[in-house]
Amino acid sequence: MKKEKIVTFGEIMLRLSTPDYATINQCRNFIVNYGGGEANVAVALSHLGHKCYFMSKLPPNQLGDGAVSHLQANGVNTDYIVRGSSTLGIYFLETGFGGRPSKIIYNRKHSAITRVQINEFNWDEIFGDATWFHISGITLALGERVRTVALKAVQEAKRRNVKVSFDFNYRAKLWTIDEAKPIYQQFMHYVDIVFASFWDANTILEIPLDKEFENATLSEKRRNVFPKMIKKYNLNYIFGTDRVVYTATDNSLAGYYFALKDDQLSWELTNPIRFNIYDRIGGGDAFASGVIHGLLKDFDDPAYAVRFGLNTSVLKHTIGGDASIFSKEDVESFMASNSSAEVER
Repeated sequence: MKKEKIVTFGEIMLRLSTPDYATINQCRNFIVNYGGGEANVAVALSHLGHKCYFMSKLPPNQLGDGAVSHLQANGVNTDYIVRGSSTLGIYFLETGFGGRPSKIIYNRKHSAITRVQINEFNWDEIFGDATWFHISGITLALGERVRTVALKAVQEAKRRNVKVSFDFNYRAKLWTIDEAKPIYQQFMHYVDIVFASFWDANTILEIPLDKEFENATLSEKRRNVFPKMIKKYNLNYIFGTDRVVYTATDNSLAGYYFALKDDQLSWELTNPIRFNIYDRIGGGDAFASGVIHGLLKDFDDPAYAVRFGLNTSVLKHTIGGDASIFSKEDVESFMASNSSAEVER
């Protein structure tokens, strides 16, 4: 498989996790590693065999050096990381157990990426030979400077016919829905592939649900709203997952895609896979990376891409840390064990 150049832009943070399912206020020590949405996607795609670059801003200190070392150790090129400011974003993870859910506390308000500037990047160098650009709504929530650079990035990518994928990843802890709506709606005009839910489309993008579908199932609501979203923003595909939480460590996950060609809707909802969880963080990023890999392998087969993404995500839940580190052979082998699943169409 040809190695495609994939670029992602976002924040990588220091993650401090509670050991042995302890609560944060019980802890006297934490498990340390690095992670963040777009960084996780870059790491996962690197392990799947792609040439990945991560754009960001990090402080010129040992914490910034540690984040760079983490990326490089996982095969991600760090040439597009600029250094400046003094603070690395941090988040605390309290790992849930049984009926007690996990909790996250952010400490990232004045992190280095919030000081990022457009003129710190060489856009011709970044996107001149790129195949794919990935970004998420978490990055858009980090402030006006970050959004300005992110908008410039998607514009430069589209100008060079680079595919752009966008994961909604709305986080209420970072900004309000009213703050997010106009920003998401602006960015959607530069996007090709979207990772989104019915709620994202209906609430953030304000795509209306027809009255006769108000009491319909979630799957039926998606079939009513997603075609409108695809038409409005000229999207190639919408992907997403359905999760059922039995306990904090026992979930099931299904994947779906939607596409519209010549006013003909094609869609699929896979059968769910039920699994035990070691570490849930990064499951959505693993799904996105698996879908991107699947589309790059065969851009005309979203059914393969959604299965590859789903299986990548399930596997991610079985290991610690933020990012999937499985090879394509690992995922393909796991897919084969789940290949008999029926699908809804």
